[in-house]
Amino acid sequence: MFFYDDITGAGGSGKLDASGDYIHMKDFPPGKFRSWAIIVSPGNGRLFFYNNNAGSAVAASGRLDDTGKYVKLKDFPAGQFGQWTNIVPLGDGRLFFYDSITRAGGSGKLDASGDYVHMKDFPPGKFGNWHSIVSPGDGLLFFYNNNAGSAVAASGRLDDTGKYVNLKDFPAGQFGQWTNIVPLGDGRLFFYDSITRAGGSGKLDTSGDYVHMKNFPPGKFGIWVDIVSPDSGRLFFYYGNAGSAAAASGRLDETGKYVKLRDFPLGQFGQWNHIVG
Repeated sequence: MFFYDDITGAGGSGKLDASGDYIHMKDFPPGKFRSWAIIVSPGNGRLFFYNNNAGSAVAASGRLDDTGKYVKLKDFPAGQFGQWTNIVPLGDGRLFFYDSITRAGGSGKLDASGDYVHMKDFPPGKFGNWHSIVSPGDGLLFFYNNNAGSAVAASGRLDDTGKYVNLKDFPAGQFGQWTNIVPLGDGRLFFYDSITRAGGSGKLDTSGDYVHMKNFPPGKFGIWVDIVSPDSGRLFFYYGNAGSAAAASGRLDETGKYVKLRDFPLGQFGQWNHIVG
């Protein structure tokens, strides 16, 4: 996992072992990283950094090696990338770009050296109005919006050339009220609501249909801001707003059942506003 604070520019790296214990790897000092709004990992330790706060998008790429050491790869020219509100990693270096204002999109990938290869542009209005977009693996995309009070969702896929194929539009209200949707690979999804602390699990099949697996009642989980999956099945939960960060780990099995693994001591983790699985 990669940890980052956009106020100090500090960072860190670590991992969860099979039992859910956390193994710390590296600390990166304040100022090591510049200010980034979005950080995602498109696979194989690579990181893609993006910021459009200044009106002209800037981006960079880097990599975490097996020891957690950070290696800077590329700084991209200002303006090479468009105006995006969501950037979704799909594995194998692939990225899906989306703007919630224009509903335009794009696709591309990072190669092994961190260079960016553009694939496709999708025109304004191509996509619906979405708040959350995640990829649960195999090029699948899950789109979700609960802004209207009645959740709507859809699924699609990016093929190896970056072409987008729409798969399913789900009926309004099929999905509950969720603040976090976490992809776990193999089509699996974990749903969480920070208000009720309820949850759920399900998966997308290869045709984009949704198969519901489990419901978790209100109060099942703690109060969490960030939830990431560092690898297939495991979950890392984090809350740092109270000044003393809290964190925990858990796991979803192949049936969608949740197993709690660890509660970490308060203050074991620093103050981070981006955690990338």
